[in-house]
Order: sequence, then C-alpha cells, then structure tokens
Amino acid sequence: MKSLLIISAKGNSGRTLLTCLLARHLHRINHRRVLVLDLAEPPRCAQMLASRGHNTTGSGNRAPDLPECTNRITGGCVRVLSADAIDGLRSRDDPARTRYYANLRHLLSVVAPRFNVCLIDAPILPDLRAVCAEALADAVLSPLAMSPECVECASAVINGTYGIRNVRARLNPALRFAGLLPVVDVPSPMEEAWVKMMEATLREWLIVDRAFPHGYAWLPRLRSVGRIEPPLVPYGQAAAQDVGVAEASRTVTACLNVLTRRLDVIGNDAVHGLRDAEVCDA
Repeated sequence: MKSLLIISAKGNSGRTLLTCLLARHLHRINHRRVLVLDLAEPPRCAQMLASRGHNTTGSGNRAPDLPECTNRITGGCVRVLSADAIDGLRSRDDPARTRYYANLRHLLSVVAPRFNVCLIDAPILPDLRAVCAEALADAVLSPLAMSPECVECASAVINGTYGIRNVRARLNPALRFAGLLPVVDVPSPMEEAWVKMMEATLREWLIVDRAFPHGYAWLPRLRSVGRIEPPLVPYGQAAAQDVGVAEASRTVTACLNVLTRRLDVIGNDAVHGLRDAEVCDA
C-alpha cells in the first residue's frame, strides 16, 4: 500500500477537497482500493465522502472493522477511517503524541494488505498529529491556496521545524515530496501578483506539466464546491450551460491524472524524480 499525506501549514488550503477528489478519481477511473484516513478535526473528508455513499468506519486500536473493499463492477472502492472514531487516536493525555504515533503506525500496518493507496488528510502544521503522519507516509503533497501568505506557507511545509526536510532528516529518510499544488478559486482569475511571486520563489517545487497554461499543474476550487460535486466524478459531465464549471471540470480531471501518475511511481525515484525537500529560499 502506498501512502500519500496531504498537508498544509494554513487552513482553507484545499486539503479536504483535494483528498476527496483524488480518492474518487483513483477509485472510479483507476479502479484502486483507496483508504482515506481522516486525522483532522472535524473529520471533513469523512463527512463529505460519507454523504456520497462511502463507508465511514471507526474502531479500536486493533484491526478496524472495515467492509470488504472490492467493487464487482469497478474492482476498486473507497473506504474512510475517521480518527475521532478510533480509540487509539483520540487520547487527550498524550501531549508528545508518542502513543498516537505507535497506534497510527499499527493501524497503517493492519490496513496495508487490503488497500492499494492510503490518502491521509492531517491537521495543519505544526500539529504533532501531522508530524506523526509525515514520519510514516511514503510521500507528501501540499496544496497551496493563492494568497499573500502562500510563499510563507510553502516554506513552512518544506523547511519549517516540522517540515518535510527536517522530518526526512530525523524521522523518515524515505519520505518524498510530490510537490506543491496551487489551488485557485474559480471563476475568479488567478491573481497575477501572487502567481508571479509564487513562480519566482517556488517554481522548483511545482508539479511540472506542459498541458497546463502556466506549465505546472493546479487545481480549480469553485466558490461553491457543490458546483463540481456531487458527484465528484465524472467531471466531464458538468452542466453544459455553465462554461466556467465545464472548463474547471476538465482542469480538475487533468490535475488528478497528473497526481495519479506521480503516485504510481512512488518508490522508483530514478524514474519519477520525486524530490528530496532540500532547498527552499522562500
């Protein structure tokens, strides 16, 4: 099982939207068995996916009672584990999160044989629950909301005290950085000033793809998430009369295809070039 942590140093960055969209895409388009592990409070991924008919399950410290994860038609599935329903991840008398780390590691080892991919939505840094997830994940992807603070947030994710670089050095040498993914409000245009600042400072960490106008992948975020979901997919069937939504749907699909390709090659760095987060001059 490959594990991808969706992380940010700022709220309202698009973590939950990205996690849910990617989970549905991996299931319906790529026929994967996907586990969404929702460590955030409140568990918004669990709420959103449960409202679309996916099983949301919690259990004790040992093997979670998850339904069978195989769909006879697609061959895949999406299952959601919400941390607030898992006894070993709810302890309030564990300030250093040592038991949390041990229980999370055990949980991942238990579910690994049953899933192809685990997507982890964690609290924002510097929450130690997110650090525990960093210490156990295969790769990290960071959505980046376009705002005046975007460079500072990216720097915290890469070079902060609990950022990827330090976690790699101290806790998880195998951790790889899948890149920064700008999340842009739609239909309002990208703010050119923020874009230029981000590109000048962070281009090395953006996910290069020449199919996108700016040369790197980005995810549209409609002012109302409901306009691009439900259902989360298929995106190509967005309302024909709303050209903006239809175009956003095509961009979402292209973005998720790029992320899927990067996820597919985790563990083969010579091929895909997932980078070590060694330098960020932000």
